[in-house]
This record gives sequence, C-alpha cells and structure tokens, in this order.
Amino acid sequence: MAERNLNVVVVGTCFGEHYLAALAKASNAYRLRGIVARGSQRSSALAAHLGVPLYHRVEDLPEGEIDLACVVVRTTLFGGEGTRLATALIKRGIHVLQEHPVHPGEVVSVRRLAAERGLRYHVNSFYPHLPAVRHAIDYAAAARHSEPAAFAEMTTSPQLLYSTLDILGRAIGGLEAFRCEKSFAENGMPFQSFQGSAAEVPFNLLLQSYLDPSDPDHHSLVMHRMAIGWPEGVINLVNSFGPAIWTHSLYAPDYRKDGVGSSYLLAPDGFVKSHYFTQPSAQIFGSPRGAPFWEVVHEQFPAAILRALDELRQAIAVPDSVPWQTDGYLAALGQAWVSILRLAGNAREKSLPPPPPPRPNPIKFAEERRNTDECVD
Repeated sequence: MAERNLNVVVVGTCFGEHYLAALAKASNAYRLRGIVARGSQRSSALAAHLGVPLYHRVEDLPEGEIDLACVVVRTTLFGGEGTRLATALIKRGIHVLQEHPVHPGEVVSVRRLAAERGLRYHVNSFYPHLPAVRHAIDYAAAARHSEPAAFAEMTTSPQLLYSTLDILGRAIGGLEAFRCEKSFAENGMPFQSFQGSAAEVPFNLLLQSYLDPSDPDHHSLVMHRMAIGWPEGVINLVNSFGPAIWTHSLYAPDYRKDGVGSSYLLAPDGFVKSHYFTQPSAQIFGSPRGAPFWEVVHEQFPAAILRALDELRQAIAVPDSVPWQTDGYLAALGQAWVSILRLAGNAREKSLPPPPPPRPNPIKFAEERRNTDECVD
C-alpha cells in the first residue's frame, strides 16, 4: 500500500483546515477523498471548495476505498470525540494520524487495536515538523553524538506542553527515566516553575499558569521556547516559528597560561588566528527574521503535515521504523506530559480579550534602531 497513492479523509475542519490545505498541495502520494464533519456551514463550504464529499459519520465512508484518516478533533480529555472517531476508523480498516494531545492510556488502547488489525496509528504533535524546530532538533541530535546535552530549558503553555516535550525528546534522544518536581509556585504568577531530567539531561520548565477556557488555542505568552546546551554553547529555539540560533560560550586560546601569549593586548596575533575567537558569536539557521505568518500558515503548516503523513506512510511500509512513533517513545511522552499536568494542577481560568497586535510595532522599532546605529557609525 505504501508504494501507491493513499486515499485520505480529514475528520474535523477547524484546525483540520490546515490538513485539507496540505492535501490540496500534496503530490500524487495522497489524494483527498472526503471530509468527515457534522455538517456546519464551514465544513460544507470547504467540501464544496475542494470538490470532495462531506460525510457526517465514519460509518458513511465507502467501504474499502479509504486508506488513511487524519483525525483533527479534540480528544476525550478535552471534551471531544477524537479518540472515539480514531477507534471507529481503525475498526473500518483505516490507518489513522491523530492530532495531539492524546492521553497515554488512549494511545495504548488505540495502538493495540491498530496492531491487531495490521494498521498504523500515529500521534501528530505537529510542531516538531516546522522548519525552525527541525533545525533545533537536528542540531541537537548531531551534537549529542559527541556528548549528551548538559541542560535544557523550556517555556510554554499548558495547551502546548505535549508538543514541547516531544520536541525535547526528539532533540535529546528520548524521554526515558523522566522525573520532574515543582520548584516554585506562587498565586498570581504568570508561570509555574519545574525542574527535572529526561534521558539523564537536567531541565528547567516554565509553564504558563493560566488559560482562557473559552479560547484555549490562543493567549499563550510563549508558545515554544527552548534552549539545549553543552559547555561549548547552546542551540536556542526562539519561538515555534523561528529562528533557531546557535550561540557559543566565550573561549579564548591559552587564557589560563601565564605570560605574554595569554594577553590579547600583548599578543593579538594568537587571538586573531584563533577560529574560536573570530567566529560569529551566534549562528542563525533559516531566516534571520523568521517567516511572515502568511508564509507560516500557507507554506510551513502544510509542509509540516505532509512530513507527518510521510512518517505514517513509511511506517505502513516498515512498521516501527519511525522512532518517535513507537510504543515506548509515545508511552514515555504521554507519561511525562501527564505527570507535569498533575504537578501543575488546574490552570487558573482567566477571561481574556482578543490578542492585541505587538506594541510598539517591532518592525518599525527595528528600522529606527538600524537608522540610529548607522548614524552612530
């Protein structure tokens, strides 16, 4: 099956719209064959726009014609039917890619059912497939072949904790031997603080302490910010959409030696010729300014979803060939996620107005600073 085109349906059209956009851009590897939704005006209009059928129930799907379903509906823990729908699809003989987060108990149950029927079930935490996040993960993965990371730092919100932990796990090589404890909590603070370790890498975590239950997809003070470091330097993920920046620690050749050679005033040649002393103190991967949000939504989101589909397609051909979708890794990820949520307790509920635009305007501010710097020079 993995060598031919896969017929795909998308279940849910809120965030599922991005899956529909991805499949509309897909090569011949995937063919969108329908939408499963309750029949809202939005769903009906999207089905008409894309020229595909709108099915109201999984049971209405044509028998034997659908290979793969993308389930983009909230799961049981968040009051949705995503996992029930994933289960129903697998019972129909359909591979499933389910949007995160999914409770680890449900993951075990659905994966067991899928395995019994010779099918694949993947959880898509989405954000690890974005370009800037991939740069950070890939650099950290390359660096850990020389030595394990010395530390990690993360800042995120409850809504994005699952994907944050998945980014960490992929970067440091797993989440085994996970432990965590709350290190600071005070009522009214915007973040709770945690310390712990995973795969023997110590970490600090700042987790936003509140959310607006009527608008849970917004109002993250920080979506994903992460730093993974070694004595030589740090790979920094500034936010979910980039950039990823490597910064290295200060290193001066022969700085501990006594005498003329250790002085940059008395022996400047030694410093000028040193690779470590003359390389840039920061190296940016990808666009130095980050992509505009239209490009993020229109290009990066579909590409990220297609990468997740490609992983599932690979696993259809070779089961368990994707390390981040094995039983062991998903169990460790789910347990890490649940353990932190339990420590954090219920997030404070806070009614918030729609997110405002940045103030002051960062583009204008940067232009003014560049003009000022040019005048000083």
